[in-house]
Amino acid sequence: MMNLEKYKQVISDAIDAEIAAKQFYEQVARRIKNAHLKELFEKFAGEEKKHEKMLTGILNREKMDTAFFNFDKDFKVSETIEMPEVNEDMDLKGAIGIAMKNEELAMKNYTALAENCDDQELKAVFMDLAAMERNHKFKMEESFMDVAYPEVW
Repeated sequence: MMNLEKYKQVISDAIDAEIAAKQFYEQVARRIKNAHLKELFEKFAGEEKKHEKMLTGILNREKMDTAFFNFDKDFKVSETIEMPEVNEDMDLKGAIGIAMKNEELAMKNYTALAENCDDQELKAVFMDLAAMERNHKFKMEESFMDVAYPEVW
């Protein structure tokens, strides 16, 4: 059985990852010249801030809650592209590609933690966090397909 302190450490680590993602998106937003892309990355940063806030709320509870996400939709588009390079002249496709790949990496990290965990409650926490990142990735993939494959529409 996982104790409360161990659970809180897992959530704290997830908060740190959300903060790092927010800072990354803010940094990209500052470097991009295109106003629409700048706004898009600022929005991504805002989303990460919301995730941080949500996880902080979970952390501040005095009990474990291992069922806060259950999301299994995944286009798997992110897995078909390489990580785009960040540069100030990047296009919308590249910008969304970066966000999508970052969410994929976060999802894979949480999934790997779950797969390597013997504690069933802790494993459930990691799987829930992976599901949250899969949801974010799915949203980015929807946007990516709209931009990268406009001929479909």
